[in-house]
Amino acid sequence: MNDIAQLIITIAVAAIPVVGSFVSKALVNNKTAIAVLNAIEPLAKDGVVAVEKLGVDQYLEGELKKSKAVQFVIEGLNKIGLTKADEDIVANAVERAYADLSADLEKVYPQKTEAELTANEKATQKKELEDQIAKEQQELQNKQQKLAAMQNV
Repeated sequence: MNDIAQLIITIAVAAIPVVGSFVSKALVNNKTAIAVLNAIEPLAKDGVVAVEKLGVDQYLEGELKKSKAVQFVIEGLNKIGLTKADEDIVANAVERAYADLSADLEKVYPQKTEAELTANEKATQKKELEDQIAKEQQELQNKQQKLAAMQNV
């Protein structure tokens, strides 16, 4: 009977370091997960704002905006040493941040539409063509003046 009690105590003492290391590893992983979750929210908001600012100058479709914001968050997490972030969790955080901020963002950063982009491109092309025509007309006048000068000699 005494041997059985001694055996149980010996097994328990041997198991304590194994169980302790397992528990400590679980706590460390949990702290990492908590750190990731705490860091994702502000990074997601910053990512959404950055992409919305980008959308003022150029036309970006919704899915492209989302992927750029997710990329921004993942890069931010990597910079602070949190490399094991799940992309789905980050995407959900970005969607939540967009939902929270969308009303204010649309007022502050009016987005360029595809029609505006097309109109701007056409206006730019038209301006380039007009500049090209003006340049060629000036060259033509210069050549005509040279020709007239040569004929008068």
